[in-house]
Amino acid sequence: MNRRGFTLVEMLVATIVFLIGFVAVFGLFLGGMRFRKLSEDTTRASLAASCLVDEIRISAGGSGQASPSTSAPLAPSVYIGTGFSSSGSSGGASEALTTQLFPYPAVPGTWYRVLNCTDINGDSTNAQTTVLHLQLFVVPFGTAAPTLTFTDLNHRLLNDLQPPLTTVDQVADELVRRGIGFRYQSVITRRPSWLP
Repeated sequence: MNRRGFTLVEMLVATIVFLIGFVAVFGLFLGGMRFRKLSEDTTRASLAASCLVDEIRISAGGSGQASPSTSAPLAPSVYIGTGFSSSGSSGGASEALTTQLFPYPAVPGTWYRVLNCTDINGDSTNAQTTVLHLQLFVVPFGTAAPTLTFTDLNHRLLNDLQPPLTTVDQVADELVRRGIGFRYQSVITRRPSWLP
C-alpha cells in the first residue's frame, strides 16, 4: 500500500484559504460590534431626547414658580442650556458655562444641552410666543467626571483634527458626523398659562 502525505504547496494553499476566511469572519464580527454600539447609542440618545422634550414641554408654560397661572412667559432664550426655565440658561457668564453639557439622570451616561431655542418665527426674545423651536444636542458618553463640556469632548475625541475646532457648533457638527452625538429639532407648544 502506497501512502502519500500532503505537499508543502497544498499546506500553504490550505493555510491561505483558512486565513482569508478567518480575516473575513473577524471583520464581520468587528463590524457587528461597531453597529451594535451605534444602535445602542442611538436608542439611548433618542430615548433621552424624547423624555427631555416632554419634560421641557411640561415646564415651559410659565416661569416655573408655584403659581404658573400668574407668572409671565419667559423668553425662548432662557431655555438655552439646561432647557428648564427654573434652572435658567447658561447666561453667557463664562466659557465653561456656555459649553457645558448636563447629565440626564433618567438615562445614565447621557449628556445633553439645548443649543438654540427661538419662537417659530426665529425671534429668541419674544416672551409672548407659544410655539418654541428647540435644538437639542444629546451625547451618550459614559464618564465618571461630574461635569462635561464641549471643550472636554473636543480634547478627548476630536484632538486629531487640523485645524482644531474652536466653536461649540463646529464640535457638535463633528460629533454628529462621527456618530458620537445626536442633534434633535423639536417644536414645543407651550401651555399658555399666562393668558386669560
